[in-house]
Amino acid sequence: MTSILDMQSGKPTLWEELSNFFVPLKFIITNENFDSLLQNVDFNYLTNAMFWIFLMFSFGFFGFYKLCEIFLKTSTISYYKRKQFVRSIWNIAFYAASSFFLYFYNEYMILPQLLKNQGRYSLFYSSENLIFYKSQQCEKFQFYSLFIITFYLHGAMLDLKESDYLETASKSLYLLTLIAMDVYKYEYYFVGLNLNIGIYNIVTDFLVLLALQNSKRNLILNQIFLGMRIASWSHVFVSLLPFKYLVPTLFAKNFKLILNIVVWLWYGLSIWNSPVLQYFYHQIYHNSPTDCCGEGSAAKCIMLKDSSEYRHFKALKKAYIEVKISHEKLCTSTFCNSSATENSSAKAFQAIKCIMTLKRKLKRIREGRGGEVGDDNED
Repeated sequence: MTSILDMQSGKPTLWEELSNFFVPLKFIITNENFDSLLQNVDFNYLTNAMFWIFLMFSFGFFGFYKLCEIFLKTSTISYYKRKQFVRSIWNIAFYAASSFFLYFYNEYMILPQLLKNQGRYSLFYSSENLIFYKSQQCEKFQFYSLFIITFYLHGAMLDLKESDYLETASKSLYLLTLIAMDVYKYEYYFVGLNLNIGIYNIVTDFLVLLALQNSKRNLILNQIFLGMRIASWSHVFVSLLPFKYLVPTLFAKNFKLILNIVVWLWYGLSIWNSPVLQYFYHQIYHNSPTDCCGEGSAAKCIMLKDSSEYRHFKALKKAYIEVKISHEKLCTSTFCNSSATENSSAKAFQAIKCIMTLKRKLKRIREGRGGEVGDDNED
């Protein structure tokens, strides 16, 4: 029990004043009455809850996209970049909220339990590591983790719709990793990994927003954004995750085969889909400006994604160029002169005129006031 002599006098710090705003959040996290509601959790409950949470994310994203689309119509952002712009804002909002919640959950729930069980855990890889602390309140842990797992499922579905198969596979493997942690009740592992990945995703999506608003001529800023993304990726996936999470998982005392398989597959795919390898891929395979949305710029190619609308536009543009080249070759081989070109233009104009005449006549017939044929030929 704290003595009155141990209390510190003076004005509270800024962090202590800010923490007072989150007292309701602490009450929700540590409320014992909420635990009693989740004691009888079964598989049917979890799947049903995941289904409804998935629907909530789907309708929420659809409404958020339609709302943002109204404001983006008056902005300078092109039509092909709007979907990625809205998706980045959506991701930043969720990652910020989840990281904020997981931080306080770690402060109020996990760290006090770890302090009580200090002697049972060690930092050596050959014994039980701190990250393998098992949840003492698995029902509450599963309820909170369900939102994060379902969000990655929703994100994988959106990437699959955009035909981004590498990102879909990466999110699917990460989803399986979170499910494995949830099954083994590795609460500290789950919270720590999602905090690091969430902060990294916030930085990445924020850089994407800056790159989307950057002008086409200012290539130096795009290169700076790419350098910041490579630096953040290297810090998380090269110096942090392998030594703090992956290697301890491989040499844990209670070796979990399923967890090791999915987490190492996800890490390998993250290396394959890294911005460093994407840079080399751009330099080797993107030989012309029409091969990617970067239009010859490696920084824009990596920072910006090809949307389905942009790929459709590229296919139409490529088909138009091929038809134009074949028409020019045909005219060259048959020695087309200017009179023949004018004759073909006149025929095309006459055909268009006939089509417009028929459309006007059909419109008058539908309106119930049909006209004579001669009225259409007055012009």
